[in-house]
Amino acid sequence: MNKHPLFIPWLAFAAVSIFWGTTFLAISIGVKTFPPLLMAAFRHTAAGIILLSFFLLKGYKIPSLKSLKTFSFNGILMLAGGNGIISWGMQYVGSGLTALICALTPVWIVIINRVSGNQEKLHPLAVLGFVICLVGQFFLFKDKVELFKDEMFVWGVIAVVVSNFLWALGTVYSKNHQSQVNPLFASGWQMIPGGLFLFVASFLRGEFHSFTPAPEAINALIYLILFGSILAYGSYMYVIKKLPATIVSTYAYINTVVAIFLGWFWLHEGLDFYTMISVFLTIVGVYLVSKNS
Repeated sequence: MNKHPLFIPWLAFAAVSIFWGTTFLAISIGVKTFPPLLMAAFRHTAAGIILLSFFLLKGYKIPSLKSLKTFSFNGILMLAGGNGIISWGMQYVGSGLTALICALTPVWIVIINRVSGNQEKLHPLAVLGFVICLVGQFFLFKDKVELFKDEMFVWGVIAVVVSNFLWALGTVYSKNHQSQVNPLFASGWQMIPGGLFLFVASFLRGEFHSFTPAPEAINALIYLILFGSILAYGSYMYVIKKLPATIVSTYAYINTVVAIFLGWFWLHEGLDFYTMISVFLTIVGVYLVSKNS
């Protein structure tokens, strides 16, 4: 009887690690013909409706107003801010490059934790990890200097970094405001306000006027709803609650490898020597930071 509860968190962790890596590819395919904020809005709203319908039909009670406020803020922060912005940025930045930048999530989490009140001195190995991550990012862009001549590429990279920071901020917020609500049920309550916020932002950007997605973009959206939002995001909310933060943060290593491989295999994105060095250094650096913080 004890094996089952211990097995489920690790199964959820595997879902986060693998399926989130595939969502970088799905987003890249989707935003080619699907307005980015509108796609993210449909993704999270549809997933939220599915999750809430399932749990409410099972007889789950609506959470307290305090919990709903927490879920709404987190949904806007992580799903509208984090996922919405990254969807926009990935119009101009490849999936592998985006994933490698997002591998720094654990580093952002450590920084946010320190700034928010944890005054413990950083372990020297954690400091070394930060330096290695910076060196890794240097190698990542070393042979891509010409890309920065494109203004939209620059804005795309900035969007990815900002979304990554907001995602880390939301992760810390979620960890510090845990409730007794079922994590999947809570995810649904986060997705609805996040999705509605994105619909408003999409409308203000005029995306409804250019709503002509190709069939592959529709397929990508369906994949993102089922595997990116319901399975992976729901699993993420679950493992945050069940596993130590240092273990949870390691999902970024696997995400990066999966995304870079799929970007190379499916979208024929570059996988050069400097990118491989960056992958290695980033993974080593993030490991040192998360392991010694």
